Amino acid sequence: MLNNSYLLIDTAALALNVQTLQGELNGAKLVPVIKDDAYGLGAVPVAKQLMNCGIDTFAVAHVSEGLILREGGVDAEIWVMSIPLDFQVESAVAADLVLTVGSFRQFPVLCEAAKKANKRLDVQLKLDTGLHRIGFREDELPQVARMFAEAAPYLHCVGSFSHFANNETEHMESQYSLFLSMAEQLRNLGMDPGPLHISSSASLEANAKYNLDAVRVGRRLYMDNPENPTGKIREIASLRAYITDIRERKAGDSLSYGGVFHLPEDAVVGVLSVGYGDGLTPELFDRHAPVLIRGKRAKLLASCMDQSFVDLTGIPCQVGDEVTFFGYDADGGFLSSQEIANWIGANEGCALTGALTTRVARVFR
Repeated sequence: MLNNSYLLIDTAALALNVQTLQGELNGAKLVPVIKDDAYGLGAVPVAKQLMNCGIDTFAVAHVSEGLILREGGVDAEIWVMSIPLDFQVESAVAADLVLTVGSFRQFPVLCEAAKKANKRLDVQLKLDTGLHRIGFREDELPQVARMFAEAAPYLHCVGSFSHFANNETEHMESQYSLFLSMAEQLRNLGMDPGPLHISSSASLEANAKYNLDAVRVGRRLYMDNPENPTGKIREIASLRAYITDIRERKAGDSLSYGGVFHLPEDAVVGVLSVGYGDGLTPELFDRHAPVLIRGKRAKLLASCMDQSFVDLTGIPCQVGDEVTFFGYDADGGFLSSQEIANWIGANEGCALTGALTTRVARVFR
């Protein structure tokens, strides 16, 4: 590996997290969400590791993400959770992706694609219970049932789902009750809604009763609860880079483009092998977030596109030493990605991994 930085993914920890999650689901199906390149970890290798753990279904956001998995040799069932664009449908059908139906205008498009491919498409129905993004409202259910009946030669509903708008108990209860009611209304209208799923990482942590037939888990596969860690989920990713130079600097010396940061006092300043061009948000440096160097915390100072600055005062280290931005370091230290996310106002550490560019090597161990 010749990259300036790498994201180390612990596959044994991932397997343990899967085992822990399956023990919490009370028989519900675990469906890993590997959208956004598995939150920046690498969708294809993550999917293959999860398949080794017995996972047979994945969820993605876009058709393009599902096609990348297929091209990478992932032959599991793949759910596309957003409405596909019309020009994507033919390729999605050819790749046997399970598409979402959340708009009436999709019916003729999907039926025509099924007819052309000479196959009956497996699709999922999106019900709007409060997020108001995509999906059918309660008053639209009679038309939904009628259109699915008319499209029966071409479309097969293999599940129905919704999405919680927030994690407040009152709102979750309201959406959950409405979702169950809508599913029952469909049955009364003569339509089988199929297996039901509404829960994700946060709602799984909130109440197991929301599990229903399947739970879509993203963040919780990779890291613990950001506000109230359970201690059951192990963080699987560690971002590491290197010290490339060390200099003694004087109070008042400026750092980075335009001299945006001035040292308030004399300091030992290290230069790091990464910058915001690698996906490290400048806010981490503006707010002087911590990093780990030889098991000790050091303070970020400023950044450039390809390099950045850290305060090494009082830390015994040398050029070539690793710097850990979050996760575990080689000395046994740990810096939670959730803690670092809090420094920039992000609610989950996935915001950090998801922002990393392709310059950061993904290494699976």
